[in-house]
Amino acid sequence: MVLPGVLPWLSGSVGSMQAQSNLRILIVDDHELIRSGMRLLLEDNPHVTTIEEAGCAEQALEMASISAFDIILMDINLPGMSGFEAAGKLLRESPQSRIIMITGNLDAGPIRTLLNAGVRGYISKGSSAEEIEKAISSVLSGDQYLSADVAQRLAMDSIRGNAENPFDKLTAREREIISMLIQGQLNRQISITLHISEKTVSTHRIRAFEKLGIKTPTELARLAIRFGV
Repeated sequence: MVLPGVLPWLSGSVGSMQAQSNLRILIVDDHELIRSGMRLLLEDNPHVTTIEEAGCAEQALEMASISAFDIILMDINLPGMSGFEAAGKLLRESPQSRIIMITGNLDAGPIRTLLNAGVRGYISKGSSAEEIEKAISSVLSGDQYLSADVAQRLAMDSIRGNAENPFDKLTAREREIISMLIQGQLNRQISITLHISEKTVSTHRIRAFEKLGIKTPTELARLAIRFGV
């Protein structure tokens, strides 16, 4: 599902790929087989000149700080720092990159949060090669792209009323901090990781707790389990 239109990536007509040559693409996934498969799909296109691979979010951030990438294809479930956290950092530190998340978890909350934060596409690991191509073409043209199953999950979630997930109320920064709190990190650790002051972390934490209607980390843990965060 392209929002609002799809440009055929491999067609002979003039489109986004033809308009933007010398594309640099970064594939981020902890499974070498998946990275290799995506590389094989992409490397035959004449408009792609560079394909790099990263096996974790930390490596991806380091690579993006050195070289600019046009497209970043990133798994949301990564060892260490999650793709969710990495996407937030990349959106701030490498704003020229278009990020397409790849996931096996169709939880609507993170999907909405990442799309609202600036992620350009969201596709599932069950997406076909053609759909990956369409996603890349779409985000290069300035649109957002959702694979069919992701779009269906969002629609069904709204119909069932699950759009009232309290975590959807959080800003990208608040959700990032809440995610780190859920992982057991303290304010000091979070401030170092995000390069912000402890006071700023505390302010975001207080506001997030107010939006979630909770007061303690224990309540946060229970709420996170309830909504699958």
